[in-house]
Amino acid sequence: MTLHEAQHETEAIVKYLTEKEEKTLLKTVREIKGHKAERDAAIIELILCTGLRAAELVGLNVGDVRGKEKLHVRAEIAKRGKERFVPICTDAQRLVKRHVATKLAAKESIRDDAPLFVSRNGGRLAKRSLQLTVEQWIIRAGLTASTGEALYSTHSLRHTCFKRMQERGVALTTIQKIAGHASLASTGIYTEATWDEMVEAVEARG
Repeated sequence: MTLHEAQHETEAIVKYLTEKEEKTLLKTVREIKGHKAERDAAIIELILCTGLRAAELVGLNVGDVRGKEKLHVRAEIAKRGKERFVPICTDAQRLVKRHVATKLAAKESIRDDAPLFVSRNGGRLAKRSLQLTVEQWIIRAGLTASTGEALYSTHSLRHTCFKRMQERGVALTTIQKIAGHASLASTGIYTEATWDEMVEAVEARG
């Protein structure tokens, strides 16, 4: 087991991408052109920007994001059926707008009730397909274990979103609202020390 893998075993419950890894992943997916790549870029950017759960993201309709600076997590797709609105960062807005334009060019429906993300057969993208797609991009970005498997999952990107917010001083109550957590205790995991922070603390003794 490598040191990097040991880090992620130690953080078995909550995994985050480092800022460098996050930039590498985004750079990798943005460099590829084409309809599917643009769809995937919008997916990854949205998760890293909003922290949506996989089930919430695949449940989005075009009308939930079209021309908006926020997305609508409708009650029927939200965990515990609790509706919420989540702001969308500028980069994600741009990629979503491009994705919708690409859908139109590909003659996919862009009605308000049409799925935002679809599969090759034109149906709504399945949760497992989304997870596999994200893991494929993580592998393509070189973020792999010694076995060749992805070091991270779709849920890791969600955790990364909220960890970055916590690192930048965003109040836990705000993160809780964006994340859709029922309890502030769930949000508190983002205040726990990461492996890198523990290593830095130990090295500081020297």
